[in-house]
Amino acid sequence: MSVTIAIPTALRQFAGGQSEVKVEAATAGEALNLLTASHAELRRHLFNDQNALRNFVNVYLNDEDIRHQDGPDTPIKDGDTILIVPSIAGGVVSEPLAVASAYAREDEPLPMLSNEEIARYSRHVIIPEVGMTGQRKLKAAGVLMIGTGGLGAPLGMYLAAAGVGRLGLVDFDLVDVSNLQRQIIHGTRDVGRPKISSARDRLEDINPHVEIETHETRLTSANALQLFRNYDVIVDGTDNFPTRYLVNDACVLTGKPN
Repeated sequence: MSVTIAIPTALRQFAGGQSEVKVEAATAGEALNLLTASHAELRRHLFNDQNALRNFVNVYLNDEDIRHQDGPDTPIKDGDTILIVPSIAGGVVSEPLAVASAYAREDEPLPMLSNEEIARYSRHVIIPEVGMTGQRKLKAAGVLMIGTGGLGAPLGMYLAAAGVGRLGLVDFDLVDVSNLQRQIIHGTRDVGRPKISSARDRLEDINPHVEIETHETRLTSANALQLFRNYDVIVDGTDNFPTRYLVNDACVLTGKPN
């Protein structure tokens, strides 16, 4: 069976610079053996001395981890794709990738992902347009969310689930029972609580790897510039024109995308 093996950027230096290699094999393990037979250095990064895949190397057949199937004995079909996803934090390359974050200072390397984070974000990492570097850029980013109500609730939940490293919340209101039919970040037990506390608890439950920063205050012209300067992107979840104009003006003055 003809299978295409996609080589991640971090490992291409050990595969002659190739981004993908086609081999004829019946199982995932056989395909990997054929790949590494002609690239000894690559094999050292993928397999241990017992010829087993290293625990920080994830191998996907199409979009399913072979560990959840039959491991190296997982059968392949003609036209299948194998994707190798190494955990950079586990030491796949001799030096950490020194790729500058789109949001961090140029002299700051992107944060590493733990093996637990690799597993959590695996469906992101296997997307070529995201990959390991894209996920690390998300972890390096800080997003400030204005409002935790009907608009802010789903925004915050998706941002946390996606792996944004630092998420700031701005809100001053309390959870009311009338909020519950649309503000899905809050629950019945949260009625009467500050929205910002309820939102923080829910987001930390969705993703404990995200740093949640709370600002229990009304956004005004007196505090907007100071709040915005500490974040890379501003997300407007407000429901009134005066605050929306304020957010827009503050973003222009601080040079922050909104």
